[in-house]
Amino acid sequence: MLSELVYLSFRKSSCSDDEVQNILEHSRTNNGQQDITGVLIYSKEKFLQVLEGDQDKILALYNKIKEDERHDRALMVSNRPITERHFPSWQMAEKAINTDDYSFLSAMNDQEQVQFKALLNGENQNNATKMIARLFT
Repeated sequence: MLSELVYLSFRKSSCSDDEVQNILEHSRTNNGQQDITGVLIYSKEKFLQVLEGDQDKILALYNKIKEDERHDRALMVSNRPITERHFPSWQMAEKAINTDDYSFLSAMNDQEQVQFKALLNGENQNNATKMIARLFT
């Protein structure tokens, strides 16, 4: 079953920018082999990721991520079946952000901006993927 999993984790201070690039390189290779797509949004302190693919495969990947020494306190924001992918051609897109000082370049209203900021703070939000996808459209 085609599914989507969104999680937030805290980036350990030992996880350098070079390590993030290693994560992205390996993700692009491995995710392509597993037919997993998605996007990784990251800052100096946090990771927010959307994974799309077969339910069992993305759950297995999330379980690996929870054990990864570069992540701390992984929190599953959502896990649900979907009928189509939001990121169909991206084995792993990326976007670096500064979670202390950023502006919204997409047409997000004030309520959506508040919801997105809450999501970055680890609070469970509905429609998380729609908000994330809007950052890339």
